Amino acid sequence: MNSEGGEEIMQFTPKELRARTGESQRDVAKILGISYQTYCSWENNLAKVPIGKVAMLCEHFDIKLSEIKYD
Repeated sequence: MNSEGGEEIMQFTPKELRARTGESQRDVAKILGISYQTYCSWENNLAKVPIGKVAMLCEHFDIKLSEIKYD
């Protein structure tokens, strides 16, 4: 967890964020304009999420950059 101004910030993985919304991996992959396989590789820690896509994930899930675990 990170802290800003003494306040602890919860961080979530893409998988945790997706589970909160009930979306499928295919749904999120389509929204991000990537393949299902690419998205699966992120959730399974087989590949790192490019920073541009991290920003898109944050926008989609309506969270701040500091709230997402992406590495």
